[in-house]
Amino acid sequence: MSESTSSFSATSHANSCTLFRTSFPVAFKTLQDGVAEGVAPGFVAGVWQAAGPQGGTHDLVAVGNRRLTSASLLAQPMEVNTVFDLASVTKVMGTATLAAVLVDRGWITWETPLQALVPEYRFPEIRLKHLLSHTAGIPAWFPLFEKIRAHYPLKSIHQVPVSERQKLMRKLVTDIPPEHPVGKVAVYSDLSFLLLGFALEEATGMPLDRAVMDFVFRPMGLATAHYVRTTQSVESARNPRVAATEDCPWRGGVVQGQVHDDNCWAMGGYAGHAGAFADAADVLKFSVALMKGFVSPCTLHKLWTRVDEPVGCDRTLGWDTPSGSEPSFTKRFSPLSVGHLGFTGTSLWIDPDRQLAVTLLSNRVHPTRENTLIKAFRGRFHEALWQDLKSVDSSS
Repeated sequence: MSESTSSFSATSHANSCTLFRTSFPVAFKTLQDGVAEGVAPGFVAGVWQAAGPQGGTHDLVAVGNRRLTSASLLAQPMEVNTVFDLASVTKVMGTATLAAVLVDRGWITWETPLQALVPEYRFPEIRLKHLLSHTAGIPAWFPLFEKIRAHYPLKSIHQVPVSERQKLMRKLVTDIPPEHPVGKVAVYSDLSFLLLGFALEEATGMPLDRAVMDFVFRPMGLATAHYVRTTQSVESARNPRVAATEDCPWRGGVVQGQVHDDNCWAMGGYAGHAGAFADAADVLKFSVALMKGFVSPCTLHKLWTRVDEPVGCDRTLGWDTPSGSEPSFTKRFSPLSVGHLGFTGTSLWIDPDRQLAVTLLSNRVHPTRENTLIKAFRGRFHEALWQDLKSVDSSS
């Protein structure tokens, strides 16, 4: 039996998986096909629906493996409580939600200039809302981890104090000028969220990972959501409960329990754009908390409404919306739906009209990031899920 939103612990893994197979047979078959086709070694999918006097039900299922066979290890099967590197889903679960909490508290506003919090930044026209909506004109990405590696040629990066690496990354990012006028184009940018993370650290007076834990994850009661500071080698830090990601040459092995993102790993394991870990139950619990009032209705409305500039922008303050000819979240759900994707193969989508949250977590970058089949697969999975939900609606 599915548990109410007051208990997301999924204590009976077998029952949870069985219920998903029964409730969402088309989606379950699609997940099985995805493993067989090599989309990813494994998946955990989760669905929350508002229903019943206890406030909703959630269903979870796991297929495939969280780590493949290696010379020294047997394959590790995927389980519904497997913890995933959420990659850019961190942007909404961590950074954007922290910003919303601080707006509610009156510590910042969406209009706060970045320069007011990060005074060394040289472009006063950029405001926090521009960073959140990827409309600041800032470039998408640079391999800044290579500059950090070059800065410490005689040391393994994980041996350098995190505070020192964070300080270096902040200097590198704040020195990068915008490449477009503010508000004129939308360029999805990790660098924008790196800057946002540094700004929120100034607003809270805390390292970003601790601020997110104190203001978001712990108040929401998320049991598995956390960050991992990179103070060990990837082999020393191996965590078998976590889905493995890439076999990374420059880090010396398969990453399993530390952040996959190169820039985030090099700067210490936490950043505005990446670094958060959680299992599927906590991703759903986070979604429900937002739908049920974790931030004020006014703040949530602003957070989930598409920005006005540039015209036709598909972004909200931190979140994405279904867009393009083949969106990863089928357009059959509400046009008010919001979500986010993660490079490691993760995603979260929320349909506030239907009071529905869907997470699809995978380790598609294990053992290599060159596997890009997830791009087409996400749409297939959500279309299959919609067919299952439609079938339930028509029979009730």
